[in-house]
Amino acid sequence: MDRARLIESMTELLRAAVDAQGEQHEMEILADSALVGADTVLSSLALVTYILDVEAFLDADMGQQVTLVNEQALSRSQSPFRTVETLADYVIELSGTAASDEEVEPDRRVAQG
Repeated sequence: MDRARLIESMTELLRAAVDAQGEQHEMEILADSALVGADTVLSSLALVTYILDVEAFLDADMGQQVTLVNEQALSRSQSPFRTVETLADYVIELSGTAASDEEVEPDRRVAQG
């Protein structure tokens, strides 16, 4: 899976989610934009919608059917939902494919279930 393409597409989806909130935002939307926490660019509801949009994109455009919110994701000490980049790395782990432009950290492997 092409990590750079995945991050680019997921960042575009994030921009669309932020725009759909209808609020003015001063922050530039980048791959390291916070998805959760104090500096998040999304409301809770918008985050849920964004995650569903990412899952739909993965299925339609990349042929990968994954469920991003699951027990494995929620039980990690470091949430995969911190940024677009961490979520992309998690997607690559779940898909069972190696990143083509950068290695995923080895301690972030997830058993598929």
